[in-house]
Amino acid sequence: MILRKAPNADKPGSYQLATRSGKTTINAGDTLQFEQYVTGYGNIRTAKMQAYISTDAFDLEESYLLSSLEKTNTETGFNLSWGKQKDKLNETGFTCLLAGITTPEDNEPSMIFDASMTSNESILMSEKKFNHAPFEYHLKTKKNLSPGDHYIDFYLTFFNGDKWITSKERVSFKIRNFFERHAIAISTLAIIASISGIVRLVLFPLYEVLKAAF
Repeated sequence: MILRKAPNADKPGSYQLATRSGKTTINAGDTLQFEQYVTGYGNIRTAKMQAYISTDAFDLEESYLLSSLEKTNTETGFNLSWGKQKDKLNETGFTCLLAGITTPEDNEPSMIFDASMTSNESILMSEKKFNHAPFEYHLKTKKNLSPGDHYIDFYLTFFNGDKWITSKERVSFKIRNFFERHAIAISTLAIIASISGIVRLVLFPLYEVLKAAF
């Protein structure tokens, strides 16, 4: 088995983290959820991901990361999926070595390998979702987290066969303030106040005119 066999797979690699997120504007106390993939192609060795997460932002006891490959044997061979391991975060974030499978040709474990063993397409397992994404984050924000914009920085480091490369991925999210959290109620009160103003300014004077006329 060869990890990567598309044309030029042995050339210096180029990779970066790719984030897929849903709701990024949330209330304090909500859970921030997003997925991350590793995309690119070419030679990659000794890869790791480092994340720096503020302890002021998240409840570390309620926050966790799903990752790692799981191999399930079948009658025709085996299936691979993501999400085997569930890890809590520490006070500074976490470091993840991008390990996975090994081959007779390369004894360094790697999660960066072709999604299909029967084609020469440069599509990687780390670019696909199999049961889970390669990395799935469930980060419980603290109830007293200040409103406004917040972010998490991720760094991908690897040797591409020629030199060491480090790239940065930033995940941003926003905590709603009081007015944003209660926007519907505030809008409703504003409409009621406007209607009341119209009644006072228009209907009451009209009533007085009609009353005087009759």
